[in-house]
Amino acid sequence: MSMNFGLVPVAVPTRATQPFRWVSGCHSLHTNPWSLRRALPVARREHRRQITSNTGAQAFAYTWLTQTPESITPEDVLFSLPLPPTSLASPVAIPVLLATPAFAQWINTENEFLEKWVNRLYRDSGVVDASGSVDTVVALVDKLPRPYPRTRETRENDNVGNVSESEGMSVVFVKPEQIQGKAAPPRRLRTMEAEESALVFSIQQMEPSVPERAFHEIGLRLANTIFINGKENTLFGARWAYNSDTRKFVLRQSIDLSSCVVTSTANAIQSSTLLPLHPVGQRRRVISSMGNILRQISKHTDSQSTTPMPASSELETELPRYIAENNILDQRVSVWALVEAPGGDSLAQDGSQESLTRAIRTGGKLHRVMSGGGGWGKKQGLLSLDYETSFLDPIETRGLCTIDRVLSGDRLASEIELPSFGQSAMIDDLSELSQVAKAGDYIQFFVSVDADHSQGSLDTANSQDSISYQFGVVSDSEDPMLQAGGEQPKDLTLIPQQFGALSEKAITYLQPVVRAELCQSEEGLGGVEESRTKLDIPGTRVGLLLK
Repeated sequence: MSMNFGLVPVAVPTRATQPFRWVSGCHSLHTNPWSLRRALPVARREHRRQITSNTGAQAFAYTWLTQTPESITPEDVLFSLPLPPTSLASPVAIPVLLATPAFAQWINTENEFLEKWVNRLYRDSGVVDASGSVDTVVALVDKLPRPYPRTRETRENDNVGNVSESEGMSVVFVKPEQIQGKAAPPRRLRTMEAEESALVFSIQQMEPSVPERAFHEIGLRLANTIFINGKENTLFGARWAYNSDTRKFVLRQSIDLSSCVVTSTANAIQSSTLLPLHPVGQRRRVISSMGNILRQISKHTDSQSTTPMPASSELETELPRYIAENNILDQRVSVWALVEAPGGDSLAQDGSQESLTRAIRTGGKLHRVMSGGGGWGKKQGLLSLDYETSFLDPIETRGLCTIDRVLSGDRLASEIELPSFGQSAMIDDLSELSQVAKAGDYIQFFVSVDADHSQGSLDTANSQDSISYQFGVVSDSEDPMLQAGGEQPKDLTLIPQQFGALSEKAITYLQPVVRAELCQSEEGLGGVEESRTKLDIPGTRVGLLLK
């Protein structure tokens, strides 16, 4: 039997998975943030709030969300604009602004919105004097995550309903030295297949009890903007200089970036994930593989079994059964493989959200099954796994420098290494690829299910003392607001101390794996290992609560 692995994951009833408590990150200024949705003319009469930041996280953030982007005007956003805390005034904090495609024209440097935004933040507040300049980093993302109301009552009274994704803008302010980037090569020097821009957010935990170099890192695939502005992705840095004649900040220059890394620190980080997956088959040992090609797995499920069978045999039996039992009309299903190193317990065998999260935290990796099944001869039963786990490779990181140097035209920040004509861009020898699943590892297959983002949230009573980072993958199901049809009331929600984005393609997630046995040895990074995986499952969420 030959299996067709489609690119569109199938969503089945959520009864297949156990609910998981997701960090909503829903914070407030002086009241429940869901009460901040108000008639916009009233919002314009309000004074902008100066929000103090008492958190150990050296950053400040806020997010605007709307389900009616066509009704929102720049003045609606500008009049609700909070001021950054004075703790980020010296040196002047740099805003990293993420916007969804509905606001693509707003963030065009030829549009007045960015200029007005910079002037309201820095000139009107007096943070930057006339001799200074302001840098900004801007990117277009697919969607923004919308936290749910915390109670059933507020959810029923909320005119947005159970919507987990939204249009809007999200911004985080960080110190200038915490942003590194690399200028994109001129279009004429790019290869035929342009590389996607890489945007990475790295947070270091500074708690004394945690070993050094304990990082959480989120890599984000940006929106495809080829039909919006002719660019594969939109990621750029801009410098604004004060013009004494017009008495305002005006654009001095704008530079497209091929990669950007935003770092910050926090005293403590509380992480949470939602992986909407359901197991198909059992956890088995890997018998043989090469590179990203899985050749044989164990025929039996006991940990000592070495009797081999073709890698696709179990899927060829279990997938048709799963499709039939769940009455799935579209029989193109996407499959993921969870690969775990030998040793330890079977953490994810039951397929629950808790066990999946624990498996990823202890070093397990998820890989999409790209193709396989059927065939004959040496190719019979092979499975091809996606080997990508990072959007920024070590070669690219060597070309990074501070955003100040990039915008100052530093040639070291813009050097382009053209590939040698004798060097093939394709890797034909599988031995050159890192082993996705080695002999002795454990592997288990999963399919995607509907994500339930409404199952509770962590206590956010001390919202002024934390910042919520939320990232994930756009859900496969249609927006209920779009399904309802008809004209929706104009809405604009401001959520302070929240930052994040959703990708239609994928995110990567690196987190520390702290083990007691490593803390007593010189192995690892001072007692810390790193677990990195790529997450491209629709509805996936990763939340980081920074304190």
